[in-house]
Amino acid sequence: MNKQRLQALFYKTLKDQDIAYKDLDTKEYQLVKVIIPTIFSDNILIFEGKVGCFDTPFYSEGFQMLSQTGGTFGSPKAIGRCPDDEPPYSFDPNYYCKIAYNYIIFRKDNTWCLLGFTSCNHYSGVFEIYPDGYLKVFMSLDGSTKRSGDVLNFEKFTILCGDSKDAVLKQYAKLIQNNHKTLTFSKDVNGWCSWYWYYEKVTDKDIYNNLEILKKHKDLSYVQIDDGYQTFMGDWLDFSDKFPDGLDKVVKTIIDAGKEPALWVAPFIVSEHSRLFKEHPDYLLRDYEGNLVSSDKLTYGGWRDTPWYVLDFSNYEVIKYIQKVFRYFHDKLKIKYYKLDACYWAAIAGYRYNRNFSRVDNYRAGLESILEIVGQDSFVLGCNAPMWPSLGLVHGMRISDDIVRNKDRIHQVSFELFNRLWMNKTLWLNDPDCLCLKDLGEQVAASNDYSLHKATILLSDGVFMLGDALETLDSSDFADINKILDVKKQDKEISYNDDFTFFKVKLKDHCLHVHYNFGNEDRNITLENGAIDFFSCKKLDLNQTLQAGSAIVVDYKNS
Repeated sequence: MNKQRLQALFYKTLKDQDIAYKDLDTKEYQLVKVIIPTIFSDNILIFEGKVGCFDTPFYSEGFQMLSQTGGTFGSPKAIGRCPDDEPPYSFDPNYYCKIAYNYIIFRKDNTWCLLGFTSCNHYSGVFEIYPDGYLKVFMSLDGSTKRSGDVLNFEKFTILCGDSKDAVLKQYAKLIQNNHKTLTFSKDVNGWCSWYWYYEKVTDKDIYNNLEILKKHKDLSYVQIDDGYQTFMGDWLDFSDKFPDGLDKVVKTIIDAGKEPALWVAPFIVSEHSRLFKEHPDYLLRDYEGNLVSSDKLTYGGWRDTPWYVLDFSNYEVIKYIQKVFRYFHDKLKIKYYKLDACYWAAIAGYRYNRNFSRVDNYRAGLESILEIVGQDSFVLGCNAPMWPSLGLVHGMRISDDIVRNKDRIHQVSFELFNRLWMNKTLWLNDPDCLCLKDLGEQVAASNDYSLHKATILLSDGVFMLGDALETLDSSDFADINKILDVKKQDKEISYNDDFTFFKVKLKDHCLHVHYNFGNEDRNITLENGAIDFFSCKKLDLNQTLQAGSAIVVDYKNS
């Protein structure tokens, strides 16, 4: 397979679909179509053809954070825990092909080929991947409507090929950056998050207790108050009895201690139990029959304080409401870090989006209204978000599932991060979720699991947050944490094998080699002269047994 063959299939499909195209100097295509009702559908085909075979390996993105797929055309494997086209996110699974979004990259005849959308301003790109190597690519209008004679300007699209997967992905990133300027932030994003020890039961005293320990660690700047401070989803300015003085006192105490307050908010959803739901049903999206419908009737309903409903950001009153919330947080409380969660729900299929919005439009309008208030000096992190619809509108992006202290989730999160490593500092700052080193209740992990987890967080080189109660960490834990933070500060070049068993981190005066064994049996590895264990600083023998389910970070000075 080569680029000329892919282009030939592409041009033929465009001709068959009466789609005009312009081949841009940037190696992208701008497509245009005049709508004719007799051939119009919500999904418009732009590419089809046989590009591989049953055994052709590929990777494809999902619409939302929890969906990623690898494997082969004939045997696709879910990497993320919640594929878009399977329950609980989809009630209508497709058993004939695999559904993907945004882009696909596959290897055929020792060439890496990528077909992908380089913009996402209004619409999303959909891929159908068939077991025999057949591929279809669509642009979805995502709920917006068109009339006869309307001119439809598609999202930009590219076809890239090369010998190196990494080089192809870097080229793809540059094309995306041309269409969506990467938001940057001047400060290091390091700190502590309340969720992974206290969950929604967090109290103001829990924040104070951890703040006292954080004061001793200058490189850990942010104190993130996660879900639990509010009464209900949607009532973000009504505080629970676990925060009897509201957020004002807690945030002021954090600032007075020389730390930065950070806040979790789910600005696109509204709980049925909330005051906002009862007072303003007119703020909420409805189905195509005009009925008020909770999200669980259309997709996954949510994880807490359900059922959830979704705000309609085509309604100017909704924008006024959400901006009032963030003015309070930003202008009055001086919070400059926001973790926006449950973002996917602003862009779920099945709602009727008003003012001819698509589901992408609804989500991006919500983000834009928030950035208008906080975007000049704050860090905005997307979580549980639609991936490409977030381009250019978040500083950071959660690119993996919630961490759970067990082997399976730690391995899963690692592969989610590895496949999205190229996005870091190109599309946004990657957030690999929190570093957790201690067991909690039924969450129990072995020492090998925690060592592998530390190695993955080291490689992530993005947002760095701790998730344990800080009083449970000892001096050796903080020594390891400081080592990771020291690497994070430095300029570096990260390269890796396609199977993600080996990573090389090239620093100014030394080099780190990270070896993984995700298998069920021990395997032998051979190290180079001068090998030192990065975390323990102990000299290593050249012949090492890498235990099943473990990782080792090897430091080579002046290598």
